[in-house]
Amino acid sequence: MDRPTRVLINGFGRIGRTILRQLLTTRPSAGIEVVGINDIAATDLCAYLFAYDSVFGPFPGQVTTTKDELVVNGQTFRFSHAPDIATLDLSDIDIVLECTGIARTCDIAGRGLAAGAGAVLISGPSPAAEVTVVLGANAAALGNARIVSNASCTTNAVAPLVRHL
Repeated sequence: MDRPTRVLINGFGRIGRTILRQLLTTRPSAGIEVVGINDIAATDLCAYLFAYDSVFGPFPGQVTTTKDELVVNGQTFRFSHAPDIATLDLSDIDIVLECTGIARTCDIAGRGLAAGAGAVLISGPSPAAEVTVVLGANAAALGNARIVSNASCTTNAVAPLVRHL
C-alpha cells in the first residue's frame, strides 16, 4: 500500500499558511500528509493568523493549539520553533516545504536534507536550487534533484500561458 507524501512546512508565514489551507480545504485527498510545521513565532500567534487570513478570510473550521501542536478541525500538526531545521529529526519527512524566504544559499537550503528529509522544495526563486521547476512548462527537468525551487508566483502564473503562444 502506498503511503501519502509526508511533508513538513518550514515557515508558517503567508505561503506556509496558504499551503496548509489549500491542502485542508480544496485538496484533502491529494496524497500529501502534513506531519509538522516549524516556525519561530509562537504557536498561538500562528494559529490566529491561519484562522483569520486577511486575504482568504476566516478559515472554515476550528483552529486551536496546545503547547506543541496546531489543531485544525481535530487534525493535529506537530509544531516546532527551531531557528535552524538541521537541529530537528526529519528522518520521517519526504519533503520539506521551505517557505521561510531565506533559502538563498546551498547551506541554508540543504539544512532540511541534513536533518534527514528526502528533498526540499523552496517556495520561491533561489540560486541554491539544483533545478527551478514551473509546472506546465518544464516539469520534466525535475529528475532526481533534491533541492528544487518552485520559481516565483509571477513565473508560475505566466509560464503555462506563454508555453502555448
